[in-house]
Amino acid sequence: MDDLRKRVSDLLGPSLRDSTLKSPRIFASPYSSMVSKFTLSSNDSSSPSSSSSSISSSSTFWLSPAKTPPRLPKTYLLSSSMRTSASKRQIAILVCVILAVVVWFLPSPTLLGNPATPSSSPQQILRPAIVRTDKHSPDPIRWLELNSHNKYATSATSSFVSTLKQLGSPDRPRAALISLVRNSELEGLMQSMRQLEYHWNHKYQYPWVFFNDEPFSDEFKAATRNLTSAHCFYEVVPDDHWSLPDWIDEGRFMNSLEYLGAIGVGKGWMISYRHMCRWNSGFFYKHPRLQEFDWYWRVEPDVHFFCDIDYDVFRFMRDNDMKYGFNMNILDDARSFPSLWSRTRSFINAHPELIHPDADLDWLLDPHNSGDYNNCQFFSNFEIGDLRYFRSEANEKYFNWLDRGGGFYYERFGDAPIHTLSVAMFVPKSEIWFFRDIGYQHDINRHCPPHSSDRCACEPTSMDENFYKLVPYESPQKKPDDTCIRQFLGADWLKKKDGWTQENERALGGDGYNGYALSGLEDI
Repeated sequence: MDDLRKRVSDLLGPSLRDSTLKSPRIFASPYSSMVSKFTLSSNDSSSPSSSSSSISSSSTFWLSPAKTPPRLPKTYLLSSSMRTSASKRQIAILVCVILAVVVWFLPSPTLLGNPATPSSSPQQILRPAIVRTDKHSPDPIRWLELNSHNKYATSATSSFVSTLKQLGSPDRPRAALISLVRNSELEGLMQSMRQLEYHWNHKYQYPWVFFNDEPFSDEFKAATRNLTSAHCFYEVVPDDHWSLPDWIDEGRFMNSLEYLGAIGVGKGWMISYRHMCRWNSGFFYKHPRLQEFDWYWRVEPDVHFFCDIDYDVFRFMRDNDMKYGFNMNILDDARSFPSLWSRTRSFINAHPELIHPDADLDWLLDPHNSGDYNNCQFFSNFEIGDLRYFRSEANEKYFNWLDRGGGFYYERFGDAPIHTLSVAMFVPKSEIWFFRDIGYQHDINRHCPPHSSDRCACEPTSMDENFYKLVPYESPQKKPDDTCIRQFLGADWLKKKDGWTQENERALGGDGYNGYALSGLEDI
């Protein structure tokens, strides 16, 4: 290399040798293109001519060791990478937006063929004998024909498109399954949850809200969350909703506990049961958690659900302007609430303006017993209702009227007769629904619809199956002439067989309720 340098130096001559053999510095702007302009910098203060500079630059280029093209700074490379990544993300986001729009507006595959196929489900729908004057009022029977077959389901049993639509739809009812339950009742609640989830809620994913008078255990939370893919909420009842009000005389209250327990009134000796009845009557709908909901389905521990339900019951209630739904209408033990009807009559006299113009109390009054309350009740451990109704002025005033009278503690007012009387006073019959199609059992009371063996795991029950099961033999109360559900339905359901009389049946050892022309098991 030294020999070569010497030969080149001799060829260039002395004028260029000194400037050429100095080590050049090559500058390239970091943000220039890959083809950069190179300039020579010399420590010599003299400036060579343009031709000499050109020759010197050329010779130096060829004599200098080979150099790799200047690399762009790391900051520049990151910027380019980020631009490429951002561009890909923008494309991905755009594709997702387009797919979301397509999914949202594309009809569900199950509806593309025939969107208005009537349901062929063999349901026996029973409604009270009412005369509708409004031609534009909802038609719940037609609604069921058009909206069964899990049309609004949100689970894996429905299409992916339908699931996305329903879960994100602003039209979905604000509803929840609610249960007042203790940690010690976990096994019973799990039984109830398993069956309701299996037969219905796994398809509709409505949240569960659990209430307790003490915090729920971790075991309770883990076990219940494991039974549903819906959201679960665990709430504590406020102390002032689960304690003796300051206007109650404790001595009188303790005497009541002792007396009702002695005569055999169900759970009449339990303090906690009084708190529970009071809370279910007038406080559950005030809990902060339920303020985000408009509808509820009450679920008790250790109950049974026997039938597949192929429609959204909350949407049914909302779309048809229903306020309250039940599936058993039976007698209660009148010894639990001897003053309930007299206090209710005094409320009606004090607030006649609150009674609905289409209210029907006649089916709750016994003309053969001085027009007193016949003790019929909607069996409230199964109820589906409108929370906004319970929050209404009329219902609130009625509950407060009863509460201030002390009937929850001096007697044993139950939430079932209170809900029944409230609904009868403030809601027309057309807005009360008999869920005949939902098979259900609570303790000794069981309801199973007829002609439903393809979807129900129970033996059909007659209309009057549970009429007086809650009334002990030792109770002296007078039973009404007709069963509760028949009085509610009226019309043909009250017709008797030719030649039958209640007196003759009882004379022969019957209970006097087997003479109806319709049993409720017919194919209607």
